[in-house]
Amino acid sequence: MSMFDKSKFKFSETFNNKDGKTSGSGFSGVILCLIGGAGFICGTFGYFFGIEETMLYLGEVLKLIAAGTILLGVRKVGGQIVEAKNGKNPEVIKPEITPVVKPVVKPEVNNEELG
Repeated sequence: MSMFDKSKFKFSETFNNKDGKTSGSGFSGVILCLIGGAGFICGTFGYFFGIEETMLYLGEVLKLIAAGTILLGVRKVGGQIVEAKNGKNPEVIKPEITPVVKPVVKPEVNNEELG
C-alpha cells in the first residue's frame, strides 16, 4: 500500500472534471454530503438524548446525503457520456440490450380427462 503524497494533492482539484473545469454537480454533491453528514451526527445525538421526531429528521438527512451521492455519480457518468460522444474515449462501450425469449411450453392434455 502506497503512502499518501501530500505534495500532489490539491483540495481545489477535488471538484474538477478530467479536463480541468469545475464541475457544478460535483461541488454541489460534496457540499450536500458534508451538510448531510453533519446533520446525521447531530441527529444521532438527538436520538440518544430522546428528542422527539428525531427519526423523521434522520430520514430527511439520509435523503440529503442520497441526493449528494447522486450528484457525485452524475459527474462521473456524465463525463464519460460526453467523452464518448466526442470520440475521446473509445473504451466506453454502450450496453446492448437483447430481449430474453422464453420458450412457450404447452401443457400436456389427457384426452380421457376431457371426455
